[in-house]
Amino acid sequence: MINAAIVGMGRWGQTLVNSIAGGSHVIRFVAGTTRTPSKVTKYASENGIRLYETYEDVIKDDEVDAVVLASPHSSHFGQIIAAADAGKHVFCEKPFCLTGNQASTALSALEVNSLKVGIGHNRRFSPNALKLKRMIEFGELGDMIQIEGNFSANMAGYAGEWRDSRAESPAGGMTSLGIHAVDMFVNLFGRVSSVDAVSRKVALPFDIDDATGVLMDFEGGQVGYLGTVAATGQLWQVRAFGTKGWGSIYGHDRFDAVKIDGTHETETWDGYEYPGILTIREQLECFAGACEGDDPYPVTPDQILHATRILDAVIKSSETGARCTVD
Repeated sequence: MINAAIVGMGRWGQTLVNSIAGGSHVIRFVAGTTRTPSKVTKYASENGIRLYETYEDVIKDDEVDAVVLASPHSSHFGQIIAAADAGKHVFCEKPFCLTGNQASTALSALEVNSLKVGIGHNRRFSPNALKLKRMIEFGELGDMIQIEGNFSANMAGYAGEWRDSRAESPAGGMTSLGIHAVDMFVNLFGRVSSVDAVSRKVALPFDIDDATGVLMDFEGGQVGYLGTVAATGQLWQVRAFGTKGWGSIYGHDRFDAVKIDGTHETETWDGYEYPGILTIREQLECFAGACEGDDPYPVTPDQILHATRILDAVIKSSETGARCTVD
């Protein structure tokens, strides 16, 4: 059993805790902290969480084996380094860090201390994403040619919260939304060599971009493009095109494929409506298993680093107007 501390107990931090509230045989939350502890006193008590005033107090707790970071993006780097120094495993919500150099340093600190790392890309655990990956690996869609994705939502409700600043949300929805598509692209198509991004503010009432588009070149020669809109209805879709047909995932629970012979396949799964609690629970339990020496977490440290470097390049490209190489 891994004893975890939740760091950041806002909406998403509580979603992480709630995902295993029915009882897990591998992980439980025993401690936590948030920017304003007084706001979550009742919630912490109801969930058996020792509430600390500071993050430093959390990582001094000898009962805590791992920290689960649902904190502001800009906090991740310092919190990961401190956790590594304290001998705590780290599960971090995306993005892992805001720059590739930070991610490299943080991952090295964990590795040197023989600590495990996980990241909150729960869509890797969705049944439709697993099906699409199997089809690509088994050659059912032929040789891969192109991939497209979109993750959009309405972020207007974050006015007055930490996500409404450019420091926390560079390139618009990329850090909260689009990074999920980046991870799925890496999962399905491999490494990206360069990006060309456009990002601008169109409609949001606060100063972050809400329309972002990215063209990508893959090291394997394929092409990718993703969009993220931060001021519209929610959409999560990824479609991969190959020489034998295409496969598409929509939400957590729908899959479609069309082969070049006209064959059309559709499959849906029950119980995976947004936010996909089953996938959130599974990612935490998979991380806990990795901490105990079981199978490794499916998002590798190299993929975490590469996705962060892609994000880094997208931010730079959107700021400079130039195509940027992914280091």
